[in-house]
Amino acid sequence: MADITLVSGDTAPDLTATLTFKDTGDPVDLTDCDVRFQMRKPDDRRYTVNAVADLVDENAGTVSYSWGPNDLSVPGLYQAQWTITYPDGKIETTDPPHSIEVRRQ
Repeated sequence: MADITLVSGDTAPDLTATLTFKDTGDPVDLTDCDVRFQMRKPDDRRYTVNAVADLVDENAGTVSYSWGPNDLSVPGLYQAQWTITYPDGKIETTDPPHSIEVRRQ
């Protein structure tokens, strides 16, 4: 079962998440960070979506992604993750990935 189910062709609602540290559950301070939203089918190494996310609340670790017109065009099961690039250039990817189901209309 998917964490999130959306409908093919939709562009709403935006996907919003609070990024937290796995070991403590504390929010990640995203001040001066770049965050990308990435989504791909589990059996494909190419990302269907690999785009800059919006920082909603840097101190609380809250990010958002607004779907593009073709992001949800192909039904199927996808894996999604957020990739953080810190000011010092270090990169961290959320784990485990979330599952998104895009169902037919």
